[in-house]
Amino acid sequence: MSAPLVRTLAEPHHLLVLAADVHPDELEALAVSRSDTASWAGEADLRLAPGVHLTGPWSLDPELRDAFDLPAWAAQAFLLRCPVQRGGALPPELQGVDPLLDAFVEGVPVGVEQEALDHLRAFARRLGGALRLAGSGAVVVPDPEAATDLTVMSPVWLDPDACLQVLQQSLPHVRSLLDDVPEAAAEGLEGYGMVSELGSGDLVELIASGTARTPAVLRGEEWASEGVVTYELRWRPAHPETAFAARPPLGQRRARSEAAALIERAAVALHAVVGGEISDDDGFLVDPADLEG
Repeated sequence: MSAPLVRTLAEPHHLLVLAADVHPDELEALAVSRSDTASWAGEADLRLAPGVHLTGPWSLDPELRDAFDLPAWAAQAFLLRCPVQRGGALPPELQGVDPLLDAFVEGVPVGVEQEALDHLRAFARRLGGALRLAGSGAVVVPDPEAATDLTVMSPVWLDPDACLQVLQQSLPHVRSLLDDVPEAAAEGLEGYGMVSELGSGDLVELIASGTARTPAVLRGEEWASEGVVTYELRWRPAHPETAFAARPPLGQRRARSEAAALIERAAVALHAVVGGEISDDDGFLVDPADLEG
């Protein structure tokens, strides 16, 4: 049984809040996917980076859950121990765009603290959790549907024509951006792009390129030890200011869902040809079987 979290201990720290059915080993697996230095530093002490630790899980009793205005499903929490590093005030034009940043109007997290909160938000999105932010006490519940983009990482390089043929199986009105580049200039390029026009100005974009760096999530894969080819599939809405808002309107949510479905089909089609792995926008691996439904 986890020890109960006491308010006086929790209040000064950011919290990762999870449902009862999430096991600490699931959290460790996600941490290792994002950080080369992540590991258990001791019992109930998960190190994300030097000087950045998550302790827990702590159990949440109903009184603390109500006091912190946490979701009804909140049953356990991990407490973040991390240096507090703040920059300037949040500019007025960015207020209301990101609920996490809205909690730090007087000084936005930077450096190690920003990186730690990025990790926690990614963990919460994958595990169906939430963040409670120290200071303001704001509770942020990341929307899993907001992460539409996928990347296929592979040892195989597809030439543009072959890639176009694969994408035509799943994306509408797809064309190569090389069509807009003079042939002489195209010969010197180290990557290429494709776009699929979805209507109303929205696009799905593919960028193919190679990197000598092994992504953290693939560092145990021998085939990726000297670098990988990445095929990034991204949604490019015509109106990003509303599409990427904390609460996009219904029409944008529908367009986002349609784009996400197309991106999933394209990623599965590419993976079937080039192999490798698929990762989501937070850098976590995705099973192709989970995308085929």
